[in-house]
Order: sequence, then structure tokens, then C-alpha cells
Amino acid sequence: MKFTRRHILKASGSALAVTPALLLPRAAHGQDGQPAAPTPTPTPTPDAIDYANLTVEPTRRSLGRAIIGGLIVRELPTTNSPEVRRLKLNDVIPVLGQVSTIGPQKYNPIWYKTDDGWVHSANLQPADRALNTPLDALAGEAMWGDVTMPVSPLHTQPSEDSPVRRTLFYGMVFRITALQKDAQGRVWYRLADGNTGNIGFARAIHIRPLTPDDFAPISPDVPLEKKRIDVDLKAQTATAYEDDKPVFTARVATGGRYRTPEGVRNFFTIPGEHRIFRKIAGQLMAGGTQGYDGYYLPGISWVSYFTGSGIAFHGTYWHNDYGAPRSHGCVNMLPEDSHWVFRWTMPKYPPSELQYLITRREEGSLVKVF
Repeated sequence: MKFTRRHILKASGSALAVTPALLLPRAAHGQDGQPAAPTPTPTPTPDAIDYANLTVEPTRRSLGRAIIGGLIVRELPTTNSPEVRRLKLNDVIPVLGQVSTIGPQKYNPIWYKTDDGWVHSANLQPADRALNTPLDALAGEAMWGDVTMPVSPLHTQPSEDSPVRRTLFYGMVFRITALQKDAQGRVWYRLADGNTGNIGFARAIHIRPLTPDDFAPISPDVPLEKKRIDVDLKAQTATAYEDDKPVFTARVATGGRYRTPEGVRNFFTIPGEHRIFRKIAGQLMAGGTQGYDGYYLPGISWVSYFTGSGIAFHGTYWHNDYGAPRSHGCVNMLPEDSHWVFRWTMPKYPPSELQYLITRREEGSLVKVF
């Protein structure tokens, strides 16, 4: 079946920070549960780089997953440096820090340090590895859960002997619709995308059931009219303001141009003033045309829609290349950044709900795209 954005939105009930987001004073004091990230250093000129004395900044995630096969590890953080080795698709490596030098593209100068060299950040997904205690029972008919492993196989049945349907990646969000045990007594969760049916089974230890704290509003004391998010298309940033004071900013990837059967089309993020009116914690997005601009992306996290055509803030796991347009119109962000936006903006999202829609747009948070 050919999916379009309209099909996916209808199914759900409606028609690329390379470094972690910078949480400015209010958010940096624990409201989002994440530490404030360092500000990237300015991009130097080629003749000014002293590779022997680079300042390596910390990263929020300790691992990286190769998003593409053949990803090159180099001796130094520059494309002119000798090749150490190449990573296979979905290889997971340690990430020991990052630097800003010069990347393959000017907009993305970030390189990650690993144990035997340097990898450019664009195709290395930041990740962690955490095992979870399985639930004894679901709280209600279903619960939300996120993937806490860099790579986790999704099986057709609750057994490691059953076929693997697809691979899940760190930060994906699904509905947990059932618990089952295998012959060894290990717990498996049956998963569903938020806007489709059941898709398979994953080991429960790889999925973290989300709690009300994961949905708790950030800065609930700030009136609706005092909050807004600016999406700067030129700078490729999203910045949240409280009473005109910035409290959060993240590098993003907005809508770009894609080749379609009808020729190259613009999928720009629509400029103007919008309101967030629909949220869903995790869903499938699919569209385009196979062989051209087609995509099929389950488990997209922390989706906050602000146009009727389906443009939203949401988490991204299929690239880590922020600072230039490359989406089909949405505002791509790291999962933790879209999670912050999801919690900070109105309307509030009841964690027991599949999705949440308001009919009065003026009750949603203001989004300015320019």
C-alpha cells in the first residue's frame, strides 16, 4: 500500500541538533530532567586548527549507532585525514566526546571521538544502552514505552527463534499493548505504533515504560500567552521563549527539496504564525514515492503538530545531520529535544491518551516560523 502524509494523519485522527539542545537558565535547573549541554565552539578556519590540542567537549550520549554502512572512522576530525576503518550498518561504538572543526558540509562541523579515531556526526545516531525491569502487568489497556538500546530486534512472535520483522533504534516510542513470556520465562512486550496496529514483539528489558513524569508539563506556571517557539529557517534553530526570554534552543532540520516522479519539489516548513493543536507520543510516518523521496518511519517520537498539512516537531533517528533543510516539512530534532518541546508546549498531554487534539487553536502554544 502506498502511504502518504495524508494517509498517516488520517490514521492518527488528523488530516538536527547535532549537539544536544542548550537549556538556558530556567530549563537548565532540572525542569526537564536533563543537564544543560555545552555550547558548540565556533567553526575554525582550516589553517587555524591545531589537531594536537583540540578541546574535546562532553556529549550527552555515550554511544553512537552507524546509520549507514561504510561510515568512515578517521585518524583526525577532518575529511582529509587517513581512514582507520569503516563501520557496518548499525554498528555501535563508544562516543568519548566531540569537537567542532570542519565537516563535509559547512553547516555541520561536529565530529565524535571514539576509541580508535573520529567519526563525522551526520550519520552516527547518539544513543545509550540501558536495560529495564519488565512490568508485571500493564497499567490499563496499553502504555507508552521508549527504546533504550542502540539496536533492538522486533520479532514476529515473543521468541528469539521467530523471524525478525525490523530493527528498533534508540529513542523510538511505541505503545505496549500486551505482555507475554517465552519458554525461558523472559518477558516480551507486544508493540504498536500510536496510529496503527500491533507490529511485533520486543524484549521487555529493551523498552522503558513511560510514567506520568515523562509527560509532566515544563513551566506550567507560565501563561500560554507568555510562551512561544521561534523556528529560524536560515539558522536552522528552534528557540523557546518565556516572556520574551529564551529558555531553550536546539539545532534542527526543517523542510527541504526532494526529487519526485513529477520533478524536484519543495517541502518547505511553512513560514508564518501557527499553533500546536495535536500531540502524539509515538507514531508511524510514511510517504513519498519508492525510488524517489519515499520513507517509512515507525516509532517517531514526541510529535507536536502545528499545521493542518501535517508539519510537526518530532524526534529523529534516521539522521544526525542538523543545521540544513532535509525533512519533508517537519522540524526534525533529537528525541530528547522534541520531548522537551512536547512537555513545554500547550496543550498538555494526558499520558493515558492515545493522542490529544484541541479544536480551539488559540489554546495551543504559538509557533513562529520565519
